[in-house]
Amino acid sequence: MEWVKSGFKRTYGMKKVFFVCVFFFLATFIGCSSEKKDVTLSPDNGLPYFFYPNDLAKQDSVAANLAYGTYFTVHPQGAYKLSFDVDPSYTAPFLQLHRVSFNEDGTRYSSRRVRNLKATEINGRWEYSFVSEESDLAIWATTLVGEDHDYYSGRVDHFLFEGTGLYSSSFNLNLIVTGSFKGTADGYDENDLAAKLITSFRNIYQGIQIDTIFIRYAEFHPKVGHLYPDNEPWLAGTSSKDVMLNELGGWPEKTIYDALDLVLVHRIDESTGVLGYSSLFSANLGGGEGSTIVLGTHMKNTSTSETWLKADQIVETAIHEVGHFFGLRHTTTTIADFTGLQDFSSFEDGIDDTEWCSSVFGYALTKRKSIIPTDIYVRRPLMPKVYTGATSYGNLNECPDASNVMFPFVTDVPITGFSKGQLEIISKNLTLIPH
Repeated sequence: MEWVKSGFKRTYGMKKVFFVCVFFFLATFIGCSSEKKDVTLSPDNGLPYFFYPNDLAKQDSVAANLAYGTYFTVHPQGAYKLSFDVDPSYTAPFLQLHRVSFNEDGTRYSSRRVRNLKATEINGRWEYSFVSEESDLAIWATTLVGEDHDYYSGRVDHFLFEGTGLYSSSFNLNLIVTGSFKGTADGYDENDLAAKLITSFRNIYQGIQIDTIFIRYAEFHPKVGHLYPDNEPWLAGTSSKDVMLNELGGWPEKTIYDALDLVLVHRIDESTGVLGYSSLFSANLGGGEGSTIVLGTHMKNTSTSETWLKADQIVETAIHEVGHFFGLRHTTTTIADFTGLQDFSSFEDGIDDTEWCSSVFGYALTKRKSIIPTDIYVRRPLMPKVYTGATSYGNLNECPDASNVMFPFVTDVPITGFSKGQLEIISKNLTLIPH
């Protein structure tokens, strides 16, 4: 996936603001401090990579660009720690954090420095801790300032970003039915499907409380309901320009405003073999962009054929997509994941108690198409959107991670659930999200 490399004109060159020591002959002499850098180095590389909290995957691309600009989201009162290995050849750099704003069409950005942090050396690692004082979700970016007041040129190895918040480890579900819903292939209506969803979620998301599930109908949305007639099947990506139907997120009733919105459509029409879409670490339970997960009752096979899905298939897809929503990668990275996330260093999720499968790569390399569909919807500022989907191949039934919820493909192997490590990440990330 190409970013804006070809069309992006770098108008935000490196700005060096050299500080001047001013001496005031008052009661106290004030001089220059080596611990306070008055130079500001803004992101100067176009922000090609992003990261999110509690992700344990290898992130060499993020590490290599940390000094020049990588971006991430922060939540109100979230406590964060960024760390990497000490490079003994260099003095610890200052970590500068910048609040990033994008123009309306996402082709330009501006930044304002909000933090200038000194490293603490602990067990051979440089650590930088901070608490977000934002009032809402915000995008921040990094730079590292070396002792010469220029971008840090030392090594950044074993990068890690951790976060915990003040919010509860429970959430609600909101099932939003769009268009002319005819039930599932095995006869479940929306009430039956909702009951099966919450029962399955409570069983799989162990240690996390799923309070309740609401059912709402898109045609009754108080703001955009007139755009969603109930007499035709809704094809996400064709019936509407926005395949994620973000305008339906954050249903405007306070009791369910902070619920996780599962938007049920007839099918996702972007490509074949797609069961559901979610953004990786959407981290938004408040409505708008990144607040929805899209599920199809049918799967597109060709331009003229589709498969009607059973309730179990829809529910398993929902559980998988919600895993992405709360920050879980696929257990095994696919070629499409590499392309969408623009990071070719992470072959698996980095979690100790999950397996990964080498044959996923083998399958991809033997095909003419360079991309096997996955189900991560890549939602990034300044980048064209890449959509991926789920499919099945018989040889993948033997993968050691095939029974894990976050295996990237549908197989004949029964799903057993999340690992302990995966549940710990979901729980930590859930506490960061206002709800």
